[in-house]
Amino acid sequence: MTHAAARLAALAEEALGAPLPLRIRAWDRSETGPPGAPVLVLRRRRALRRMLWKPGELGLARAWVAGDLDVEGDLYEALDQLAGLLWERDEPAAPRRARLAAALKAARDPKVRAAVRDLVALAGP
Repeated sequence: MTHAAARLAALAEEALGAPLPLRIRAWDRSETGPPGAPVLVLRRRRALRRMLWKPGELGLARAWVAGDLDVEGDLYEALDQLAGLLWERDEPAAPRRARLAAALKAARDPKVRAAVRDLVALAGP
């Protein structure tokens, strides 16, 4: 079985279309990512569940406050790098109907469905 950190990094890189600038350390003590980078520590599977059910800042904040998620290294550097990947993309704002159509198309894509199944499986019951 592949270690959780490697699986998470592969899924994140596929979804984001770019390599992760952070290291990931998972609940099973596996670790992956660029050396010297801040480490995103997922202490429990519950951190992943929180981020899946409430994507964005809310899920991250809930996992952080609950103690399920931590950052080792420079917190501001980690947040800056995450913001560049997740929230500050130079993509034009699409109308609501176009975003809905894109989401429905993605939901039908077998690769996306497989990635979602893998994330849910990693998050546990």
